[in-house]
Amino acid sequence: MRRAMAEAEVGDDFYGEDPTVRRLEEETAALLGKEAAVFVPSGSMGNEIAVAAQTRRGDVLLLDRNSHLVYHEQTAIVGFLDRHYRFVEGDRGRLAPEQVQNPPPGHEPLGLVAMEQTQNWNNGAIYPLTRMRAVGEAAHARRLPVHLDGARLWNASAATGVPLADYASAADTAMVCFSKGLGAPIGSAVLGSAAMIERAREIRAVFGGQMRQAGVVAAAALYAIRHHRDRLPEDHRRARRLADALAAIPGLRLDPAEVETNIVIAELEEGVARMPRFLERLTSEGILVNAFGGPGRFRAVTHMDVDDAGIDRAILAIRAAAGAVAEPAR
Repeated sequence: MRRAMAEAEVGDDFYGEDPTVRRLEEETAALLGKEAAVFVPSGSMGNEIAVAAQTRRGDVLLLDRNSHLVYHEQTAIVGFLDRHYRFVEGDRGRLAPEQVQNPPPGHEPLGLVAMEQTQNWNNGAIYPLTRMRAVGEAAHARRLPVHLDGARLWNASAATGVPLADYASAADTAMVCFSKGLGAPIGSAVLGSAAMIERAREIRAVFGGQMRQAGVVAAAALYAIRHHRDRLPEDHRRARRLADALAAIPGLRLDPAEVETNIVIAELEEGVARMPRFLERLTSEGILVNAFGGPGRFRAVTHMDVDDAGIDRAILAIRAAAGAVAEPAR
């Protein structure tokens, strides 16, 4: 990947002249079955651009309350774009078509329905394709556009065998990340119709996402989609092994059956008091997890830099840390 970056052919992406960026956009659009794509620095910016391109000031986004669009894009969407949220309680973050057909009441007009694949806050839960299509059809029946936050769409496809384009067909726009599981250092893409992506390019400039010789980083993303997608099941296997082991540790709670891809979220008993010591012990052993999604919960994510030996180390360290924090502090 680094060799590809060093050897990348570049131009000025501001003027659409970077051949590597154009190649990345074309190949990504083809994979997802969309007319066009635009390369952006981050997934958050990609989500914000897609929302801005399809809604107007004062519009409301209908989505699960535990969506990435809520936790990480709220400041831009509400404060900068003047859009708002109407929450529903999804099934592990996944909407049902009935919730779109009969949404919670509100004064502001609905402007967009958003889905997330996989669902970050629920152990990487996968949206079934039939559910996604039903939600999309319900939204379109109300003349509402649909956006798919597909940061980990690659993982869903690798786990189920469902083609990326089939998932993306349920939405008008999609965002995918080249970092995270695919291992690129930076970058995401927004996808949709050719007209929508032209609008997205204008909004990218407003957000400060316009880049010049971006082929250097686009080359890494291009390498990732060509070479790193087939290995994603390895991450899923390691995540499930980690989940099975953590479920057997006294003082931890999780259901391994809920771990479908590469995210493992567990809960530490009496976590409010014990979490700081727990995280400190893990960090001292070189095991990095996040306090995540509520008191006592923490998240571990498997990726291409974590091998089987790394999982073994993580299990031993987490078992020792859970046992240590269960004892009274001295």
